[in-house]
Amino acid sequence: MRNYRYLLCNKYNAETIAKDLKVQLGINRFQDVHVKAVDNRNEVLVQVPSAGPLSLEETVDSFMAEYKTGVILE
Repeated sequence: MRNYRYLLCNKYNAETIAKDLKVQLGINRFQDVHVKAVDNRNEVLVQVPSAGPLSLEETVDSFMAEYKTGVILE
């Protein structure tokens, strides 16, 4: 599994963004993706399978493009 920490702009709420991302992933029928909000640091954690399709990472990154100030790959 790969873990991505999306650092959000202060004007966005991590919990709201995480819920919206879960909806988007459901619409695109991506499974085995874990999304969690970290409100005290205003981050969204996304855990994707290592062998997952490249389109999954592209979908997440495209969705988060407007909201993020940075990404940390763990």
